[in-house]
Amino acid sequence: MHFAFLGTSGSVPSAARDTTSLVFVVPQGGILIDCGGSPIQKLRRAGVDPNALAVVVITHIHPDHAYGLPALIRNLSVLGRQAPLTIYCRPEHVGPLRDLLTLFNTLERPGMFALTLRPIALAEGAHAFDLGPLAVRTSPNVHGAMPNFAVRVDAARGRSVVYSSDTRPCDAVVALAGGADTLVHDATYSERDRGHVGAHSTAAEAGDVAARAGVRRLILAHIGAEYHAEIEALADEARARFAGDVEIARELVPYPL
Repeated sequence: MHFAFLGTSGSVPSAARDTTSLVFVVPQGGILIDCGGSPIQKLRRAGVDPNALAVVVITHIHPDHAYGLPALIRNLSVLGRQAPLTIYCRPEHVGPLRDLLTLFNTLERPGMFALTLRPIALAEGAHAFDLGPLAVRTSPNVHGAMPNFAVRVDAARGRSVVYSSDTRPCDAVVALAGGADTLVHDATYSERDRGHVGAHSTAAEAGDVAARAGVRRLILAHIGAEYHAEIEALADEARARFAGDVEIARELVPYPL
């Protein structure tokens, strides 16, 4: 059992880092959370069989988190997939995602595998689904005018991972991450650019959330491309607020569960 980042950048990729998404892998299949560009290639580079995906989770419909979805669905069909696939998203995003897939003629095609778009519950800590030893819960987070949610994945007899990309620091994420091993948190900005943060977080603010939640490890993700050449400085900003382990997310590298 493991998870891997397919991308770790903010909304604009750099030569080294693509937009943020990650995949959880267990013997029963995979869970892809958010879907940036070239998802099939990224899955293969991470050593994951694309046809092993059982679930896709789209946290919100900003382009960097959803624009790869039509390509994923179309390519899975071309690869001969027969197993059904479920896409989980917020209730208000079912329609837009359906429209996106319809635009690219990937929602329903003759002989295509069964594809279901299913809304999550909006209560804090709501159970979303299980896959083998993984139990998945969600909580709304705070991303300006865009409805969004964080995801917690609990592995039976293993580690718990909370993913909250694209968010301001908020109590709901602190509560969802309580007692988890790892928090993956938005770290789009440095403190020196606090005036531009908008609906995102600084690395230091991610450290604050990790400290409040009592997690063991903080992984910084959704990092603005302008910081990729000085990325360890962001980790140091988080370490000033959080005494646990702080890492910069690494792409295509397996993290054990």
